[in-house]
Amino acid sequence: MSPDAPIEVPATLATHATGDVVLGSPLPVCLALALALALLLAARRARRRAPTRRATTAPLAGATLLVVLAAALAVNLWVGYLPSVQAAHRWVQTRTWSPHDTTSDPPPARHPHAATDRRGRAFPVTIPSTSPGVPDSPAWVYLPPGYDRPGSIARFPVVYTLHGAPGTAADWFAGGQADATVDALVTGGHLPPVIVVSPDLNAGASPADREPVDVPGGPQLATYLRTDVVAWADATLRTRAEPAGRVVLGMSAGSLGALSTGLAHPDVFGGVVALMPYAAPDTPAVRADPRAVDAATPTTVLGARGAAPAQPVFLGVPGAESPAAGRVLERALRAAGQPTTLRVYPGLDHTWVGARTMLPYGLVWSAAQLGWEAT
Repeated sequence: MSPDAPIEVPATLATHATGDVVLGSPLPVCLALALALALLLAARRARRRAPTRRATTAPLAGATLLVVLAAALAVNLWVGYLPSVQAAHRWVQTRTWSPHDTTSDPPPARHPHAATDRRGRAFPVTIPSTSPGVPDSPAWVYLPPGYDRPGSIARFPVVYTLHGAPGTAADWFAGGQADATVDALVTGGHLPPVIVVSPDLNAGASPADREPVDVPGGPQLATYLRTDVVAWADATLRTRAEPAGRVVLGMSAGSLGALSTGLAHPDVFGGVVALMPYAAPDTPAVRADPRAVDAATPTTVLGARGAAPAQPVFLGVPGAESPAAGRVLERALRAAGQPTTLRVYPGLDHTWVGARTMLPYGLVWSAAQLGWEAT
């Protein structure tokens, strides 16, 4: 497949993906505004009958709360962070996580939510850490259709998905809808079955506003990703434990981590998908250290690594953003002999709606470039 060939995905994924009727549609916004208007009219009638503050306090307070709720729902609809009740539940699970809540082992294949031939399964785990400054941390894992087939010994490629900043391990399974996307791609014949592992890269309980890179004197997040997370997946799941069986994918700050770590370690990751990419780190502790800046700057990493296997790199840019940073990366990657494509998607913004809409294109393209097949 030529790097710039058209990418085919199911029609249901080719447009802006949506969620359920509760959080993924404008209906609740309209209902909240309609109820707020009804309460305002009720307050107006109450004032006419009894012109006292007490008569109108409750309806006005209720209307105010409904307007605030409608505004929050509208923002969430645009950003797409919690497109469904299931997504909200996953987010809450991760935000209230403790090391005692989950284990490092996946649930057994024989349980009510086992993967079928048409639907995979997603679940939270704890991934142990040996990396400085990084505690044992949560992650979300997706096993594809067919993984739990009785007697199966098939091994599968792995996509490591990195959240933005601030973000959590659940983001790619909440706003990103990675499990539903892969289900649709696999059952539609656009993608061979793949495992998805989404680690938490905060090095603590609270989401941190920093890129997932090694921080001088702080958490070694890139090290945790390429050593602990990958080692856990290969030891625990039926993975293809080789570079050609791994892609690292990230959005926004996660794209910088995917590019810098992926390009620095072609012996670990065979491909990279960077959605909403940018060219240099913003984390203050990193910017204060020239060596850390070099290690987290994709073009510098590329220039310093010498001879290395070619890695396919997918760059996805939403139409509302300037593609300038992506163009810089594309030129540097192609000059280094990397199979690279830059795709700009009109109508998308720097949101989770944008990330999950570009996701299937990056997955299908990477699988074709790497020749993925389940074995």
